[in-house]
Amino acid sequence: MHLLRVASVLAVVLSFPSAVFAQQQPAPQRPAQSAQSAQTAPQKPQSPEQQDAEARKKLEADIAKELGQSGAKTAPAAPQGQPAAIAAAQGSTGGNPMARLLLLPDISAVGSFAAAFDDYDVAARSPREGLFGPKDKPTPLFQELELGLQSVIDPYARADIFISFTPDGVDVEEAYLTTLNLPGGLQLRAGKFFSPLGRQNQQHPHVWDFIDAPLARNRLVAGEVLSGPGVDVAWLAPLPWFAELHLAGQGTKPFDVPGAEERLTGMARLLQYFPLGTATTLGVGFSAARRDEASGGGFRDLGAADLYLRWRPLETRSYLTLQGEVYTRKFRNIEGGRSDTGGFAQLFWRQDAHYGYGVRYDDAPVGPAFGAAEDVASGTERRYGAVAIWYPSEFQRLRLQVSYDQRPDRQDGVEVLLALELGIGSHGAHPF
Repeated sequence: MHLLRVASVLAVVLSFPSAVFAQQQPAPQRPAQSAQSAQTAPQKPQSPEQQDAEARKKLEADIAKELGQSGAKTAPAAPQGQPAAIAAAQGSTGGNPMARLLLLPDISAVGSFAAAFDDYDVAARSPREGLFGPKDKPTPLFQELELGLQSVIDPYARADIFISFTPDGVDVEEAYLTTLNLPGGLQLRAGKFFSPLGRQNQQHPHVWDFIDAPLARNRLVAGEVLSGPGVDVAWLAPLPWFAELHLAGQGTKPFDVPGAEERLTGMARLLQYFPLGTATTLGVGFSAARRDEASGGGFRDLGAADLYLRWRPLETRSYLTLQGEVYTRKFRNIEGGRSDTGGFAQLFWRQDAHYGYGVRYDDAPVGPAFGAAEDVASGTERRYGAVAIWYPSEFQRLRLQVSYDQRPDRQDGVEVLLALELGIGSHGAHPF
């Protein structure tokens, strides 16, 4: 039934140019049948604008009929200059109007490719998930291809699905439903999604300014990203500034290690944004999580505090951002449980439409307890990085990142990453 409807709408849309052309052709003159008809003044021909308007009106009526609408009785009033059928299909939810007419979701793909050079053994001395290569060997890398499917389901909910293709296989990164009109400032999200713990954990890699994730998030929160199936309830408080509270319950598996399984995790996050003038915004967030552990009565506590300061004058595309996060993790009621902290801070300057520059400082624990070789001294690893970005357009960017790692065993190292990223299709915005 859906296929017949799509075919019918396509036929009507494709027939629009021919309908306009047919109406623009002059009608053949008929011979005079009587003196009275001969003396009757000919009707004034319609202007091209009137012909187009009449043909468009007929097309809108045909589309509304194919979509099962009852015409003007049920269709909402269209904004001035916008066809009624397209306005009815698009509604107040945005997206591609023609895709709505054809019952198609917004489809997109984001590809990430890189090359890495490390002058030390990253896997043994500074283990992490992400992009790196063997010691002293330039290495080309395929990072990820993200396929996105996004659409409004009905006036009550929308769906977002992101599928990740990596060298390790195919995985559903996120697939969730979000309500659109719950009362009392409430919003419900259900499915598989990135956990609301900190700011960067909820972002996809192609949103980051830097190529790789901060070390502290990688070692204390999750290897790649903390996520899993569950429910997230958000409440927008009726305050003069933006204040949103999240309460979530998920099954999470922070690290992909032998014997690991998804365990119930409860989370809470308070996010606030304060306007500091017409060009400056300050965001502050606090997050906490408790995860049940396999050992009887044991659990881990996670905490995060994040800050985001953005300055962007209205008359230019340039902007400056300062952001940072601090993470803490503590194991409780577990033999040998420990407590660790770490964090990062970064400054990024988007000079104009084509160039951007940033610096970052990382502070994270390192040692055999975090997957390093037995001869690696335990302590704090500090990393200093810089990135330069070229944007040929808003659909691709080329990034060069250089980092200097300083470890407690004095075996410091340098890492260079070069990454190409491209996007096609209609890719909806991720959480700010």
